[in-house]
Amino acid sequence: MTALPDPAETASGLEADHPGWVVLWRCWARRFWAFPCWVATDPEPVEAARPHDLLTLMEEVELRHQPPAGHPYPPIQRGGRQPAA
Repeated sequence: MTALPDPAETASGLEADHPGWVVLWRCWARRFWAFPCWVATDPEPVEAARPHDLLTLMEEVELRHQPPAGHPYPPIQRGGRQPAA
């Protein structure tokens, strides 16, 4: 039987792969949270139970709130390391 990935490690990996975001695993809620670092007004976090769903929500935030020009935050790329489901 394959061991399930540690959600806290998954959150840490997502944060490392997506500069400009703070990603947390809320163990009491069993959900991931992601905060965009460049949104100055009302930086609402996005939250999802699965990493792939969180990435989709993060992409939507990036479309609505474009990071400033010359920012160090690359857009979310789906071709990199895939988070554990």
